[in-house]
Amino acid sequence: MKAIAVVIPTRNPNRERLGEVLAALGAQTLAKDAWETCVVDNDSTPALTAADIVGGPAVLIARENRAGLLWARLCGLQHTTARHIVFIDDDTVPAPDFLSTAAAFMDAHPEVATAGGRIVPRYLAAIPPWIGTVAWLLALRDNGAEPLEWSIRSGTPLPHWTPIGAGLLVRRAALVPDYLRHVEAHAALITRISWQGQGAGGVEDKDLVLHSLRAGWATAYVPGMELTHIIPPGRLQLSYFEKLLPVVQRLWTQTLHAHGFDAHPPIHPLTLGLRKAKAWISFRAWQSPSHRLRWLSSCGQLDGLADCHRHSTRYSPITGTAGSHPT
Repeated sequence: MKAIAVVIPTRNPNRERLGEVLAALGAQTLAKDAWETCVVDNDSTPALTAADIVGGPAVLIARENRAGLLWARLCGLQHTTARHIVFIDDDTVPAPDFLSTAAAFMDAHPEVATAGGRIVPRYLAAIPPWIGTVAWLLALRDNGAEPLEWSIRSGTPLPHWTPIGAGLLVRRAALVPDYLRHVEAHAALITRISWQGQGAGGVEDKDLVLHSLRAGWATAYVPGMELTHIIPPGRLQLSYFEKLLPVVQRLWTQTLHAHGFDAHPPIHPLTLGLRKAKAWISFRAWQSPSHRLRWLSSCGQLDGLADCHRHSTRYSPITGTAGSHPT
């Protein structure tokens, strides 16, 4: 069995950026016979062919017609066999030692089910002064130079640095069969509270992370796993974040609630108007784009808390897996 599988979910990709990702994979320091690559065509029009996949390692192209990263990632899981899987976006370029670092970390930490690394930007346009307020929405991550690890057994609150879908490293033993059963039982709910559509927002990657944590596994931050995220001009527009931010916060709030990690109780929907008005004043939303974005983030969280009041759904406790970590 190979050490690691690279799965690249993509839908109507920018061919130049995808080519750069593949070229970076071709330059990895990990021995080529230790890993495999699968590009998941998530209903692209036209469909991807071998002619679109050039300049990198040998690649399997798998087709998943159900739109959404949940289904694309599961498709990649089904078409690979390695002990660990890393999901790389079609615009995130891995450093040469990315795979060797990922494989070594997982082999050395059998208690870890999910991990993410440092993600740095390559902006293709001028950087707006307010970008720091919402840089996390661009999948940028830098949580320091030291590795971090967390599990429920630590007795501390869920940390802010839990992994995201870009560069998400997962242990296959944590997915099969446990997470697959979770998806089979709750697919409709998972998609309802974690996915709005391509480019419209989603936190289905967090559902995977939270599920593995509830099952007793640990999660980690590995700074040596570095990716460069290519960020085009369209993703640096204020309107882009004004649309995306409240949606993602709303979905994240519902997903936290479903898994029992919520830090705030649900609120009655009839109180939303007053709460948002108070938040407008508290965040001084009229003063600048940064202030407005913080207010929109709060509004998304409030909408999510109201949704939790309307539809207070919790996943059942997980039994039989906590504390048992197959390797």
